[in-house]
Amino acid sequence: MSKREFDVVVLGSGFAGSLTAMILQRVGRRVALVDKTRHPRFAIGESSTPIANLVFRDLAKRYDLPRLLPLAKYGSWQEAYPHIGCGLKRGFSYFGHKSGQVFTPSLTHANELLVAASSHDRDSDTQWLRADVDQFFCSEAASLGVAVHEDCAIRELRHSGIGDWSIDCRHEGRPLTLRTSFVIDATGEAGVVPRTLGVASCVERCRTHSRAIFSHFRGVGSWHDSLNSLGGKTQDHPFHCDNAAQHHILDGAWLWMLRFNNGLTSAGLVVDETQYPLDPSVDVSTEWNQWLARYPSVAAMFAEAELAETPGKLIRTPRLQRRWSKLAGEDWALLPHAAGFVDPLHSGGIAHSLCGVERLVQILDRQWQANTRAEALHAYGVTIERELDLIDELVASCFATFGQFDLLVVATMLYFAAATTYERVRCEGGSSLAFLCADRTEIRNLLQTACTAISQQTAAASASQDRIEQIRRHVASLIAPINHVGLLDATLANMYRHTVVPM
Repeated sequence: MSKREFDVVVLGSGFAGSLTAMILQRVGRRVALVDKTRHPRFAIGESSTPIANLVFRDLAKRYDLPRLLPLAKYGSWQEAYPHIGCGLKRGFSYFGHKSGQVFTPSLTHANELLVAASSHDRDSDTQWLRADVDQFFCSEAASLGVAVHEDCAIRELRHSGIGDWSIDCRHEGRPLTLRTSFVIDATGEAGVVPRTLGVASCVERCRTHSRAIFSHFRGVGSWHDSLNSLGGKTQDHPFHCDNAAQHHILDGAWLWMLRFNNGLTSAGLVVDETQYPLDPSVDVSTEWNQWLARYPSVAAMFAEAELAETPGKLIRTPRLQRRWSKLAGEDWALLPHAAGFVDPLHSGGIAHSLCGVERLVQILDRQWQANTRAEALHAYGVTIERELDLIDELVASCFATFGQFDLLVVATMLYFAAATTYERVRCEGGSSLAFLCADRTEIRNLLQTACTAISQQTAAASASQDRIEQIRRHVASLIAPINHVGLLDATLANMYRHTVVPM
């Protein structure tokens, strides 16, 4: 049996785990990266955001990772790595559908919402084809000296005392034991470390209760073209609505679309499980087709679509939400996606992961042997808890408005108020902020008050237009201290062109 010793072992070689490993290797730690599978492997598409790009850019510069830097913007990505799958993302687009009805565009865009995240294509955010991106990150980690162990199944993870971990693996068919003084869990839902340590789940803290059906497709039609054929005023849009994290809001569900340059489209249906619990007697293809059949304009986009060769099937999940009750110890830590997950609404996953990576590597760089390390790791865990609480609050408020698009717009603006505030504070010199400024009590409190106001309305009967206008004005007044980009301006007709903070 082979034995190897490291300072840090990172479990999981997705982009966040691989990035963490290469940064720690850069600052002088001896690092191993372990994954039970081998790249490339399927992972559902994800969407970057201005926050993600800001953090990623700073990490690449701070830790001398010049080969990663082009991935911070669409233009430089295409120039440097056109072979790594991605798509152009100019912002966020939302469209409200009614069951059994063809989408009817409104002259005032009452059932549309577009929020610009980039001023130009070159400086734009990106859609990440994770199979390509993860493989690139993992290979970069190996090139920097990280001991990468793919096809390495963990048989036993033993924690004999602080700073004493043994990981018995089966690596490429042969036994291997890794010894390390610190373990980072980047395995996502697998939760290898918390399961080993017997950490309790606290998913009951989550208000959001959703499940998903998703895959990658080829031949998905253009929603921009569909809108034009339906008489929509796409000339009013601040950007091409397909070049976005596109959200189709249904009654009790929402459907995402992320389009890539190679013709693939990542699409998935996220269902409010409190309204539509999973029925295992209905197979996944039948359920997917049933949902499409209720929304003819959405179904039209999939009329000629086919499942992509990878994964080659629809994937259906149980409840998406998960959370662990302890997120870090004296010699271990969970990256955000392993610590918990709420919902992909508003595309916060990449940014949240990168914020966590930034804080954790600073601790393991600056306080590796300091007696303050345990305290810093505890604070790291508390911050992720606050982030997950805030994400859940914002997402649950949006779910409660499904079927009332005017209210959804109000609820969605809370997320953008928090996101643009983070961007502004960071660009003014703030660093290592919590995602969405979740570490700032005054911001959390005002967002929570606004969410409560929306929830109180959605718990009542459907609101009249006068009542919705009252709620819009009330929420606008609540978020005024962090509304620097004109959110909830009724004169803009849901078309937001100028929310971008210069990078």
